[in-house]
Amino acid sequence: MKRCFAALAAWLLCAPASACPELDALAKRYGITFGGFLAPISAVKLPAFSKTGDLLHLRLPSPEFVSDGFRHKVVYDTSTAKAWILRTGGFLGVRQWYGPVDAGDAKLENCRAEAEKVVPPIHKS
Repeated sequence: MKRCFAALAAWLLCAPASACPELDALAKRYGITFGGFLAPISAVKLPAFSKTGDLLHLRLPSPEFVSDGFRHKVVYDTSTAKAWILRTGGFLGVRQWYGPVDAGDAKLENCRAEAEKVVPPIHKS
């Protein structure tokens, strides 16, 4: 019985992997799951994006069967190589920004094909 419970718990906590290994590496480094973060990440009111790089909006996978868990999106600034995390959902329906987090050696630029949205740089006229 204990083995069945342990296997079920492990299955529930494992989110499906994304198609981008660099994004998976970032999620593992900070312990980003539908239950929250395992590593502390600073909360901010609004992210400070640069005006010179593309912003890649990358959705982290989350289990389909958890209706009241958090959903996370990583917004990666290609100019600064910094990533910001948007947490939404949860039991009370939050919307909170965290970061910046360092993408490290994982170049999230490689995840461009998996981005749900790419926002081009803001040009002053």
